[in-house]
Amino acid sequence: MKTSYLLTWLGLMVCLALTLGSSYIPMGPWNTAINMAISCAKAVLIATFFMHLRHAPALLRIAAITAVLWLALLFGLSWSDYATRSISPAAWAGRQ
Repeated sequence: MKTSYLLTWLGLMVCLALTLGSSYIPMGPWNTAINMAISCAKAVLIATFFMHLRHAPALLRIAAITAVLWLALLFGLSWSDYATRSISPAAWAGRQ
């Protein structure tokens, strides 16, 4: 049990080093995508080992997956709202 915690901690430290290293490499828009992938890997490690979802009953795993899917749905809907808005000047700004 202690070995799995140590390996999980080492995995999190590797992910931290990757995140730190990627912040100094100019990759343009890929920087955000890569850092999001690294953060998802961190979340999976934490949920699997520290939250004990690896040995949890099926109902608890389903609840955790449902929560993640619900969060993804909310982010997706928020992004679609943000992406479809048009920029309009404020009414009090006057014409320029």
